[in-house]
Amino acid sequence: MKDQYRNNAKGRKRAKWLVLGIAGLLGALAGVAMFHDEIGARIGVINPFSGGEDPIPVLILEKAPFQLQVQAGGEVVGLNSVPVVTPGTGAGALKLAWMIGEGSMVSEGSPVVRFDSADQLLNLESQSNALSQNLLQTSIDSGNQQFEEKDLGLENAAAEIDYSYAMSVLPDDETIFSQWEIINARLDAEFAKAKIENLAARLDVQKRMNLSQQQVLAIARNQVQTEVDIIRRTLSALEVKAPASGLVVYRRDRRRDPAIGDSCQAGQVLIDLVDLNALQARIYVLERDAGGLATGKGVILKLDGLPGKELHGEVRTVSALAATVERNSPLKYFICDVTIRDAGLYLRSIRPGMTLQARVVLETYDSCFVVPASALDVKDAKTYVYVKQGDDFVKREVQVGLGTHGQATILGGVDEKEQVALKNPFETRQLKLPDFTRSTAIVEQGRGVGPAGGGRGR
Repeated sequence: MKDQYRNNAKGRKRAKWLVLGIAGLLGALAGVAMFHDEIGARIGVINPFSGGEDPIPVLILEKAPFQLQVQAGGEVVGLNSVPVVTPGTGAGALKLAWMIGEGSMVSEGSPVVRFDSADQLLNLESQSNALSQNLLQTSIDSGNQQFEEKDLGLENAAAEIDYSYAMSVLPDDETIFSQWEIINARLDAEFAKAKIENLAARLDVQKRMNLSQQQVLAIARNQVQTEVDIIRRTLSALEVKAPASGLVVYRRDRRRDPAIGDSCQAGQVLIDLVDLNALQARIYVLERDAGGLATGKGVILKLDGLPGKELHGEVRTVSALAATVERNSPLKYFICDVTIRDAGLYLRSIRPGMTLQARVVLETYDSCFVVPASALDVKDAKTYVYVKQGDDFVKREVQVGLGTHGQATILGGVDEKEQVALKNPFETRQLKLPDFTRSTAIVEQGRGVGPAGGGRGR
């Protein structure tokens, strides 16, 4: 009896809920019928499969500075320096007296090193005294020789007078003069002739002796003069001038700086003059990033051996063609030589082969519009954007600059605060419901089921 009562109660409860559900369903259907148009319109806007167009995204233009940079890797390829060497003077080792400070910038012809000149000045004074003595002795000997030659000349003239007189009074008449007188007169004449010949020979010998003596003095004088010239050249060489312009860097011997008082041998290098314009790096720019790459472009460098430091330079050369750098790599690079300008303070730390990271500044705009590249529409070698006017868009030609793969720069043709479409508003895509039947067929084909429902393929 109780079980039957319980079953009847459950049946009544189920019937009650069934009636309530039917009533609610009927109310919902009535509401849909009343607001059919409004609900349909709202569903058409938000339903991705309704066939409506995508909204057009826009960007409000604002001018801003923009710098286009591309990344590159590379290494330091070398330092160009001119050595300053100890001169070879023939005086042996030279003592260092003065050096220009390391890190100084010098121009060609400026003094950079001086050596001690005290010994050379003493030697110059001694040789100068010897030269003066030689000149004085030459003058004295020359005067004596002239006196001796004049004395012999006078004797020779007297002998010629005697000979002439003897010949003029020579007796030859034997009837008047005796044989003895004739013989004595002839002997006197022959003696006068012989005396003339003797004096002439003596004068010739004296002249030769005087000439030889003068030559000996001249040889000695030339030797002394040569020594004086050498000393003077040595003195002039003791001040070494810069053979080229550059930055002064000391050449260290066993990690020791050259010091005042050091003895320096001929040919010893004391200073290197580093040409900062010839300090170079070699960088590799990807072919896809090389648009606008050219000589003269600025480069910002970070050397791995100088953490936290930035160096600056400019592109000196660019390879004509892109080429692969790594073996079996499809990537191609343009190879650029970069002149580093401000490495003077870090030259001790820079070594050839040191790796670096570089940023090449392809272009700098003080003021321009930066937009996504999708906002540009290029047709017939002209570039356009679509400017929003009211509820519509107007196509407008613009002047563009360099940009990256995702960004573009607009230099003119539009105004600030204008809105441009980020895609062509007249070629918008429409969302469509995917063809699930085709997708299912493709999946089934992958499982081996034929399009007609046949068995598994073999």
